[in-house]
Amino acid sequence: MTIPFLTRVRLRQITVGTPHEAGLQARTVLEKLLAEMPELLLTCVVEVSSGRVLASYTREAHLNPNQISLRYAKLLQLTAKTLAAQQIPGGPLTDITVLLEDQFHTVWPLPTGQWYCFVAVRFADANLGMARDVLRRHTA
Repeated sequence: MTIPFLTRVRLRQITVGTPHEAGLQARTVLEKLLAEMPELLLTCVVEVSSGRVLASYTREAHLNPNQISLRYAKLLQLTAKTLAAQQIPGGPLTDITVLLEDQFHTVWPLPTGQWYCFVAVRFADANLGMARDVLRRHTA
């Protein structure tokens, strides 16, 4: 049995967390993203309901997708509930972007609403508009 927090994160390669069709679809999404944005620090596809990582890629050991995924899954669930209760006016949730000092993190819900795609990239390597366009095209 593989326990995510006891194993080291594999650097610079896509890791699939499930052998099922979902894992293969998630891997395909990440391959497309990395083909256009190889400078991504971290990207992963996560199941919203459980926070389980279906597939991930990281360039740096301190960016562990298993630790990040659950936090953003909870954020996405809370935001979706808030929108459903119409506590925030507007349409459906398109993305959540967190700006840090030298990088940005974007959480992009996939069309089914069951998964989300997460990307982290440095401002020096890409801009937010480019990242959103790549996410939109490859997660549709």
